[in-house]
Amino acid sequence: MIHDTASRCTLCDRLVLGLAGHDWTVLPWMVESGSGALPGPCHVTCLADRECASAWAESVEAYHCKRWPLWLAGVDAGVRWRLHSSRSARQFHLWRSDGRLSSFPYDVLHGGPVSLTTDLAEIGTAHAATLLAAMGTDADGVRVPLAYVITALDLHDRYPRLTGTVTRDLRGDGLDAADVVTARHPLPLPPACRRAADRLMRTPW
Repeated sequence: MIHDTASRCTLCDRLVLGLAGHDWTVLPWMVESGSGALPGPCHVTCLADRECASAWAESVEAYHCKRWPLWLAGVDAGVRWRLHSSRSARQFHLWRSDGRLSSFPYDVLHGGPVSLTTDLAEIGTAHAATLLAAMGTDADGVRVPLAYVITALDLHDRYPRLTGTVTRDLRGDGLDAADVVTARHPLPLPPACRRAADRLMRTPW
């Protein structure tokens, strides 16, 4: 999903970058009365600050189990997790009791640490202009530290200790051409979750 200028957190009214495990778009059916969450994009940190991240995660737990019934579960550092597999889409959906939900394709698990690439904004939009200004360059292919951009956007408390890069990415040509600002960042997965992913991909169920 490419985020635009409307992607401001419903809880703190600051920019939501749309990074897996750090942001989420809360749909109306996901919000329970008294949960503290509001429909729309939000930082998971904001949910945690209001002590409603766990309650919100529980409100979408049943949906995950019904939508993606093939899953394995575990606990890491006191946080319950459930890794759901969508074989038709070759996609994983990670539910966590702390609200740090994420989705990622099978192929990011090949090799070393998991890193995700997210399209943040299309060049020509006001949102992209804001990101380029924070990057300090509009040159194609220049990797700017994500932490630098986050600090420039005054979001360091919403994305603490987050590493990675932000890049203007001009790819393709003709009708398939795209000119976007992208972010590449790590997605920490506990060893047990990595083993679960391997089993879900390899085991005939």
